[in-house]
Amino acid sequence: MRIYMLSFLLIFVTTQFLSAQLYEKAVPMSEGSNNALTLSLPRISVKDAEKVWQQYMDDFYDSKAKWNRKTKEWIITDADIVALGRGKTIDMYTTFDKSGDGVKVNLWVDLDGEFLTSREYPDRYTDAEKLMMRYALEVAKASVQEELDKEEKELDRMETDMRKLKNANERYHRDIERAKDAIKKAEEDIVKNVREQEDTLKKIELQKELLDQIRKKLNEL
Repeated sequence: MRIYMLSFLLIFVTTQFLSAQLYEKAVPMSEGSNNALTLSLPRISVKDAEKVWQQYMDDFYDSKAKWNRKTKEWIITDADIVALGRGKTIDMYTTFDKSGDGVKVNLWVDLDGEFLTSREYPDRYTDAEKLMMRYALEVAKASVQEELDKEEKELDRMETDMRKLKNANERYHRDIERAKDAIKKAEEDIVKNVREQEDTLKKIELQKELLDQIRKKLNEL
């Protein structure tokens, strides 16, 4: 078994490393137990790993990975990958299995009826390793992009909250100004009310004096 550690620098809010492990072993698949390149990817879902694989094979090798519901494998038939086929087309089988918080990816390369091994095809196997390494890098990039998108959405949410807070602050200031105007008017109304009370009190006193005079006249009759 040959083991390679692949390290990719990821930039999130802080810098951290995502390590992937690649090794060779015989793994059961739809065509029997055959030699596979097995890649262990941490901190990714099966769905995301499969999505990146499809995009990667399409973008880099112009090959379409199709899902075989019966065998639970992603299959690429008649792929024209020169580094692996050396002038002939090849078939590729891939499975993605959940492993802890990550995914274990198995890749089988069918070289016209014979599966790729490091012993029989050392040069091609090295190129297959490079293919998987590039795939692991694409997974790392996708993870960073996902984190970037998430943080951008969080920033948008924060900026929206900030706009709401600013609008509320302006509204509170307007409320204060309206309250100040209301207080000022109430204070003016109080002053006016006091004057009116004083005037009314004087009128009451005068009215009482007038009543006393009328009562006095009544008593003199």
